[in-house]
Amino acid sequence: MNSRHYLRNSLAALATFAAFAFTPLVAADPNAPINTADFKPPIRLACLGDSITFGVGAGAGQSWPDQLQRMLGDGWDVRNFGHSGASVAKGDKHSIWSQKEYANALLFHPDVAIILLGTNDTKPENWAGKAQFPKLYKDLVVSFAALSSKPRIFCGTPPHVAKKGNFGINEDGVLEQIPLILQVAKDWNAGVINIHAATMHDEWFKDSVHPSAEGAAAIAQAAYRSFTGKEWQGEVPAPSRNQSVKPKLRTVAVPGEITFRDLFTMIVSEINLTREAMQPLREKFDTMAPKVEAKLQEFEDRIAGYETLRMKYKHTNVESEKPLYGEYRSKVAEARQELTKFKLESNAELIAAIPQANKAEFGAAWLVRYVMDRLAPIAVTLTQEQRKRLHEVCAQHGAAYASITNTPERSIKETDVYRAAYATVLNSEQKRRVEPQ
Repeated sequence: MNSRHYLRNSLAALATFAAFAFTPLVAADPNAPINTADFKPPIRLACLGDSITFGVGAGAGQSWPDQLQRMLGDGWDVRNFGHSGASVAKGDKHSIWSQKEYANALLFHPDVAIILLGTNDTKPENWAGKAQFPKLYKDLVVSFAALSSKPRIFCGTPPHVAKKGNFGINEDGVLEQIPLILQVAKDWNAGVINIHAATMHDEWFKDSVHPSAEGAAAIAQAAYRSFTGKEWQGEVPAPSRNQSVKPKLRTVAVPGEITFRDLFTMIVSEINLTREAMQPLREKFDTMAPKVEAKLQEFEDRIAGYETLRMKYKHTNVESEKPLYGEYRSKVAEARQELTKFKLESNAELIAAIPQANKAEFGAAWLVRYVMDRLAPIAVTLTQEQRKRLHEVCAQHGAAYASITNTPERSIKETDVYRAAYATVLNSEQKRRVEPQ
């Protein structure tokens, strides 16, 4: 391994990660419409929020993320990460920081993220700690910015609270929050969606807090306007019976997992290969890539079909059809296992073409990426010393990790190599465990 080259790459990676964790996002205009040409469809959109995002009050299939999905169309994959009662405050039992929806939103590695929180923070018990609100809101923004998917981030101002409010939630608190949210967005170059202005209709809020389907449509339309630069025309399409049925599969399904094409790019950009050593790899990639991508699409289509049938029979009222739900659930699981095996085998075949002298360098680069992705939810809490130790451990285990990635039957997440690197970062020399509160 060329230690000088690896050190240079490690320092560059560390500098990039540190920049994500501690400096504002970089974008020419954070409120510019989304250029869909910059993304490989479907564009992954994470909607992080509370019960308003979850859809309380709007009805089945009518939450604002549901309606936004139908407005944006099949080129987008809109996911609802709303948790009822969620707040930014860390002292609250429903704090977003301790909810699986927040962790899952990060693990989704979105291309675009909307943060719509603050409503529950206006409750007196939460707003007593309002001095911490800007910092905690900023930490949410930064945790998404630290993801390797480098998402465009939009901060939604909390919706209007009708009349005198309810459940302790009040409009006065929302009006105090809005300038704080706007300042965080400005400081971190995030976009802003003015949802408060879009929802100034008391008649949309039967309980004064949760918008009806019409109110949820207004939120979706505001997001649509921000993403496309256009006004939505006409009625929002009604939910179909299978509207909620979509394959959970993505080409990059878990943090640290990279596509076949990403793998080749990673080898070219992060490993010190000579032109002669690169030529066999390039030929290997050119031969395999079309076949791999066609096979992946075949898996996508098969799993999507099984998912549709699984959900169809999950809700059937015909007794004779009910066993079919379990049958198609098993088919989905089996197809996913086949897909995982195929991905590992394809990557392993390309990795095998890397010259032995560069295997340790490759293994260290992949391990750094994998652990960095897994640490994204706590990125803002890592110390400089912990990040330094991460790179040191990855360098030590580079050769072993390259061997593991070249062995399809073994799961990377179950290896001692991964555990050693991850544990080293999570447990500093002072044995202080760092984790989201």
